[in-house]
Amino acid sequence: MDEEEVHIAVGKNSRKEKANILWAAANFPRATIVLVHVHWPSKWMPFMGGKVLYKFADEKEKEMHRGRETKAMVNMLSQYKNLCGTRKVSAHYLTHDDTVAGVVNLVKKLKIKRIVIGSRNMSRQVALHQCCQVWVVLNGKHISTSNDHLEHSGNIGYGGSSDILASIHELGEESDGYMTPPSDLADESMDEEELNEMDDSDQLVMVQYIDCFHHVVQEDETMTEQGTEESIASDEMENSAEEDADQSDEIQSFRNVTEKAEKIMEEIDGLQKKLKELQGEGPNRDARSLSPRQMAASLKRKSLSEPRYPELQIPENIERFSTSQIGKATDHFHSRNFIGEGGYGPVYKGKLGDTPVAIKMLKPHGRQGFPEYQQEVMVLSKLEHPHIVRLMGVCPESCSLVYEHLPNGTLLERLSKGLLWKDRVRILAEQRSALAYLHSRRPHAIIHADLKLTNILLDAGNVSRLGDFGTARAVHVKPLEEETIGRRTNPMGTTGYMDPVFFMTGELTTESDVYAFGVVILQLLTGLLDLNVTEQAREAVKMDAVHSVLDVSAGAWPEVQAERLLKLALRCCSLERKRRPAITSDAEWRSLDILRAMATPASKSWKWNSHGS
Repeated sequence: MDEEEVHIAVGKNSRKEKANILWAAANFPRATIVLVHVHWPSKWMPFMGGKVLYKFADEKEKEMHRGRETKAMVNMLSQYKNLCGTRKVSAHYLTHDDTVAGVVNLVKKLKIKRIVIGSRNMSRQVALHQCCQVWVVLNGKHISTSNDHLEHSGNIGYGGSSDILASIHELGEESDGYMTPPSDLADESMDEEELNEMDDSDQLVMVQYIDCFHHVVQEDETMTEQGTEESIASDEMENSAEEDADQSDEIQSFRNVTEKAEKIMEEIDGLQKKLKELQGEGPNRDARSLSPRQMAASLKRKSLSEPRYPELQIPENIERFSTSQIGKATDHFHSRNFIGEGGYGPVYKGKLGDTPVAIKMLKPHGRQGFPEYQQEVMVLSKLEHPHIVRLMGVCPESCSLVYEHLPNGTLLERLSKGLLWKDRVRILAEQRSALAYLHSRRPHAIIHADLKLTNILLDAGNVSRLGDFGTARAVHVKPLEEETIGRRTNPMGTTGYMDPVFFMTGELTTESDVYAFGVVILQLLTGLLDLNVTEQAREAVKMDAVHSVLDVSAGAWPEVQAERLLKLALRCCSLERKRRPAITSDAEWRSLDILRAMATPASKSWKWNSHGS
């Protein structure tokens, strides 16, 4: 047998590729080993725990990120070469968005006679069989060999232009990376027609948040890409482990980017509020000439003589409380009654008569303000559901909100103290019920827009309530098609839970809540609170090791059903909105239904109801 050269198609799965390279080295002792790789340029850029389309990045950012991708790929090939020690090894790679076409073009250009492939799917490609002999090796074990002898023909296989063939690169001995030529990549910039279809306000929102994104990415040029290359030999080996030595660094990079994004969003909120204040200060232009002390005195007199906030029409079913009643209920906001603080302001527990309550105070210069207060009052006054927090009253003078008191705090706090899987599943079923109730309202569905662990509250029996409706929005539902229409609004919500499509486009739909709910499900299943919990869950599915990520502190999970629910949660987190399950569809949520039934004692019959508990 001719043993001048043996070519090995390698991908990104280092453990699998190591086994295949060592197998080839042992079985072809006198042959020169040649590694070949198709570099698949990703269409997404990692951002805020998710990914953003390259069409929203400028050319400089694309070039920087492509450079990082290519450098990581070259480093990977260099590591593979080192596996063979002093053995003569070379490596070639081609950038292509079709792995099969890329492999065939490599075979044609390099005149490969035999190739070791680590994927059953790739080995079945007819175009590849027409080019060369194919050895199928999985995890270091020889499975089959096709075409005992085949002379190479440059005219067989996928048609390839001279430009594509010329773009094959050989990895040099001292190579530290190769910047992929722009000609190798497809133009992904946004079409002018797409921009022309957007009205002025939509373009303004898009520009504002793309600029925010650009600023974050440029500040963190050391951020590494996670999962950007599609392996040649991984189509049928999704259960193989991908051991990336830089995983911890990548997670930290995501966190760094997230923190910077949050700061920028806070700055934008602050600037918008200042703009509103300035727009309302037209009659007070003369006050700008006052000294700081005179201005402070003037503002104090104004606050005493005029209402602090605009007048809000309070619905009849919502009780009004005075500032003195609120103060008395909280023992004048004593520190022992302090519960916590969010974007709206501090929360205190108190008593109005014999009723324990939680009072949320509006913080004058907080991230949220009067619009959120107004929105929460108007939305909650129309809702009545056992798993949505009940608004008992308001204090118009201070924009305070009075709720029923839920003594077990937030779901995040309860999870940190330990929570059995049966309770977790029950809470998920309760929250799915609450979301289904909101999304099925007619003629306007309600989108919560900020679903997360800290906005799910628990009563004394750990029964859950969905709270914080300051960012909620009502959207029209078509009466015939029963299709929810999205609405354009500035991106809002919480990093890690925010729908990436909403962040990119400003289009809020019910699918945005489904995305956040998917993240909540994954957090309860795994106990992982990292922003990249979806990536960790996807890796567990690929490795067929879902059991390894289930939170053992929750007890013995029913693994089959838990795995089905985890896969459903990953569908919720899909970047394609059409793939996400509708929260109102009982058929889509059967895995949660079954788990809920398994968690319920036999003595208590339980039947799913999408509009109740």
